[in-house]
Amino acid sequence: MTHSNDLEPCRYLPLPSDRLISVGWLSRGCEFAKGEVSPAFFEKLTHLCREPWQPVVSAGFHECDLCQFEGPRFNANLFVPFDGLIYVAPVAIAHYIASHWYKPPDVFVRAVDACPSMNSMDYKKAILANGGRELVRCA
Repeated sequence: MTHSNDLEPCRYLPLPSDRLISVGWLSRGCEFAKGEVSPAFFEKLTHLCREPWQPVVSAGFHECDLCQFEGPRFNANLFVPFDGLIYVAPVAIAHYIASHWYKPPDVFVRAVDACPSMNSMDYKKAILANGGRELVRCA
């Protein structure tokens, strides 16, 4: 997986939107914020990670390279609409928080707290309202 600094434009995925913002694209050897998150945030995040909406299909898996030995493997991403942007995070973000003490930016925490269930019409409306019309065409 390619490393990207938090809150930079997401250029990792081949999607036609300038409103995609990277969060949680971590890799060994790169600095990242560490700290605690609230249990309520983590519960909501893991709920979103269970069945994330995917406008594109990933080719292959990413194995966590922050783990000392064989890390878990992931192949999906979260798209979290909020305040005119869509935050894009690998579903590995829940593992990074639980196992490596990653602390995502506060705006991402607010975005997750405000995010409707990904299989709901409210979620699809939020994607459209926050600049995701091109993403919906891809899905």
